[in-house]
Amino acid sequence: MIPTNDSMYDQGWTQKGLRTLLSLAALIIVLAGMRAAAGFLVPVAFAMILSILSYPIMGWLVRHKVPFIIALALTVLTNVGIVAGLVIAAISLWGRVQGDLPQYLGALQTQVDTLGVWLEAQGVEGAKHAVEDLFDWKRIMGFVTQEEIRHYVSSALGTTFGTAVSVFVGTVIVFVLMIFTLLEARGTHSRVVAVKLAGGPDLTHLIQSFGDIQKYLGIKTFISALTGILAGCTCVAFGLKYPLLWAILAFVFHFIPAVGSTAAGIPAVIEALVRNGAGSAVTLAILYVLINFTCDYFVQPALLGRRFGISSLVIVLSVIFWGWLWGPIGMFLAVPLTMVCKVLMDTSEEFRWISVAMSKKKIVGNEVRLDAYEMDLSEPESSPEITTNKGS
Repeated sequence: MIPTNDSMYDQGWTQKGLRTLLSLAALIIVLAGMRAAAGFLVPVAFAMILSILSYPIMGWLVRHKVPFIIALALTVLTNVGIVAGLVIAAISLWGRVQGDLPQYLGALQTQVDTLGVWLEAQGVEGAKHAVEDLFDWKRIMGFVTQEEIRHYVSSALGTTFGTAVSVFVGTVIVFVLMIFTLLEARGTHSRVVAVKLAGGPDLTHLIQSFGDIQKYLGIKTFISALTGILAGCTCVAFGLKYPLLWAILAFVFHFIPAVGSTAAGIPAVIEALVRNGAGSAVTLAILYVLINFTCDYFVQPALLGRRFGISSLVIVLSVIFWGWLWGPIGMFLAVPLTMVCKVLMDTSEEFRWISVAMSKKKIVGNEVRLDAYEMDLSEPESSPEITTNKGS
């Protein structure tokens, strides 16, 4: 019996559905493994991203006749100095903030209670009691003044010590991996060619994407620094006591897309509220929004151009996803990791549609135009030979 077109069509869809289900099952297993192995994978991913960001510094030094080993040492020391400086400054300033917390909380309690009384005067019944129930000031003040937390000193000290050791060891691992990654960076292109000639996968597109990730990270670092400087200057203009701390917070948290900048502005707005009143806090919040909006929607697109076309929704979802998978570090690395995943799916016949769905797109008539760069995966009529420099 000759199969009809309909039966062949149904069989094709059945096979495609089974492949999709198997792919989803495999994906779930891989994600579970990635989450279980976060202690190993997070330092590796962070070291790789840091190496991509730092490689132009080392390349610039080498091009200016600095010996390779000295250029590597200077690059690593620059990274260590920046990270150590930010951490030491933040810890020192936070120690001073903790001493002022009881005073700030007392002033904040007054502001919140006043708001409850005002709302009740405007006809909102039960607003005062609702505010009092919402904020248990006695308990909050107890924790801040360490009246209650002293009962947990033993366990807290153990946890704090363990956390400090883990952070220190993780940092050392990151910089050690970064050193060896930069040592091996010069041979990456020739190694990719050797892998392809040996019958392995073609990683050329992935290596090419590193240049785009490098550009993104460099511009993102510049924009984050600009955001931190503007936020710090704004806090100085409002007479806040800790403008440097809020500037560091704005710089660091700006690396988290969508939500980072908003979270970074909350402490400064709270300080403005308790020191200068509600009007000052609202004005500062508006200025924070203007700074972030200008940097994210005018300066950053002007520098990046149209080369990075990941959808805004995908960026927000990637922050949530990588944060769930790898915690806070995953949120910082969300966009670079998503860019790598997009390039890998670009090279896959089965998953390329996901890469297309992740891109910004415009519908013009019946034509779909992608704002993101799309690599031509078809074989050209005459493929140019891949050449590598000596020592590359």
